[in-house]
Amino acid sequence: PGPLARRRRRSKNAARPAEHVAAKITRTNENGSWILASVQRFYAESETYAVQDEDDTSKLIRLPWTHVMRLSKGSEGCFAKSTKVMAIFPETTSFYRAVVSKEPLWKLPRGSTTPVVKDLILKFEDDEDIEGRTPHRRVPSRYVIPLPEAYFHEDDDDVDLGPVNYGTA
Repeated sequence: PGPLARRRRRSKNAARPAEHVAAKITRTNENGSWILASVQRFYAESETYAVQDEDDTSKLIRLPWTHVMRLSKGSEGCFAKSTKVMAIFPETTSFYRAVVSKEPLWKLPRGSTTPVVKDLILKFEDDEDIEGRTPHRRVPSRYVIPLPEAYFHEDDDDVDLGPVNYGTA
């Protein structure tokens, strides 16, 4: 598809005002460069977002669409054991690199037909204790996102972030 079709699709799939997102606020890809933010507006013509840091609501930050990622709904099937991800480190609003350390537990919420994962068990990079062991940490699935390089893509190398399809035989 051409640039106009891509822009239309990005606008259609853009995060909406008041939606929480992961936002990259530094030029580096270091741990902590992605934060929890709230979308204030998406500007379709420039493909940019105005977001507000959840820790500092005094200013708006304008970011290109490639610096904003929608959060998980818990129904995505892309977080199997050993998957490299980014997640909010417990008791912070910053995203850090981690690995899914245990197979997700899928549950069917009451009144729903879509299974979801409520929490994921992760091991964060550079999170060793005094003995050099990395603890397992429980993080709500909504605060776990794919690595940016797996999320931002063109149509030909699409990563399926949709609900898991269990199919029928």
